[in-house]
Amino acid sequence: MDTIFSSATGNFKSAIKIIRVSGEKSKTIPDIFFYNPTNPKEASVRKLSDKDGNLIDKAIVIWFPGPKTATGEDLYEIHIHGSLIIEKKIYRILNAQKYFRIAEPGEFTKRAFLNGIIDLTQAEGLNDLINSETEEQLKLSTSQYEGKLSNKLNFWRSEIVFLLSKLEALIDFSDEELPSDLENIFLEKVSSLLKEMKSSVKESFYGERLRDGFIITIIGRPNVGKSSLINYLSNKKIAIVTNEPGTTRDVLEVMLDFSGYPVFLSDTAGIRETESKIEKIGIKKALNKAKKSDVVLILSDTYDFIAPNLTNNQKIILVQTKSDLQKEKREDAHQISVKKNIGINELIKKIVIYFNSLSPREGVYLTRLRHVDGVKNAILALDRLNKLNLSNNAELVAEDLRMAAISIGSITKIIDVEEVLDDIFNSFCIGK
Repeated sequence: MDTIFSSATGNFKSAIKIIRVSGEKSKTIPDIFFYNPTNPKEASVRKLSDKDGNLIDKAIVIWFPGPKTATGEDLYEIHIHGSLIIEKKIYRILNAQKYFRIAEPGEFTKRAFLNGIIDLTQAEGLNDLINSETEEQLKLSTSQYEGKLSNKLNFWRSEIVFLLSKLEALIDFSDEELPSDLENIFLEKVSSLLKEMKSSVKESFYGERLRDGFIITIIGRPNVGKSSLINYLSNKKIAIVTNEPGTTRDVLEVMLDFSGYPVFLSDTAGIRETESKIEKIGIKKALNKAKKSDVVLILSDTYDFIAPNLTNNQKIILVQTKSDLQKEKREDAHQISVKKNIGINELIKKIVIYFNSLSPREGVYLTRLRHVDGVKNAILALDRLNKLNLSNNAELVAEDLRMAAISIGSITKIIDVEEVLDDIFNSFCIGK
């Protein structure tokens, strides 16, 4: 396998840059640049030179022998000054070496997975950690990178493997003495697993939203202050604000941070009866966006609010705008004034309280569609075997257990069938 290298600190000027080299040939870095070996895991200062002896930089180098490294391979880190020309020279020299090449995107993490340092969910957590923009995203990605989701999935898998090992023993070693209450053990464990898995699938919505962002859409009639509100919250002129009805024709979206929650806030076309084809398209987009949203803010600068037909159990908040000018205020509507900065922070707090109310207590979530699909496939298999009589359908039950184990195992890695054999012999002492 090639030895790979790349900057671990991005392609820009900086005080210090780190070039990471991973693979079997990384141990030859001293021969390439400074002809003076370093001690493992010890930071050393070395003068880096090209093959003609010309000085490139004075850098800190650290040698990490495998397999206990970030990638599971021999690894060198070169801490250079952040000049682009220094980096280019080092790249040019490394690229000229046999079996060296620039790393592909994500290849260091991929090697960490292939070498068993992290599993797939941890790799995904690391990627999410790098891309975190809010406090809640950081908490979620850190939890996943540290292996909390892996632990949950591995527990489910180990329970399934336990059941499968006992059933394999029943099929293959029927003469051996087995627990008399085997079927009760099966029913209890399967029921417990199904309950946990179905709960996690239901709660996966929250994990996906924490990762990707909650969707909030502002709707209302023309000129009620929708564009003014999104401009105020984003502190930018995202939308054009005029007194002319129908100014906003398309959905305008901005990402915001509401007390740590990532939010995609959308301004939409004013909803009214119109003959304009373009405006009708904008209104249709507005209503479609609202139907796909988690929170819908319905704005009005009067006592009267539109009542769109929304069907996905969205949180609907009535917001009466221009409250500094209102003579008649609705008790069931939140009062704001963008011009006077009235009620805006309270509106954000109300939304955040709603997000808090959605949070499952456990705090470990499925965050991707493939996670949910894997668990759903396991649920289907367990539901099937739950309807079968264990004594008369042992082989069919065993096959469903295998499918469930494979489905859960595929979320983190491919399940090893040797685990089943190990569990059989360790638990039952067969052949003693």
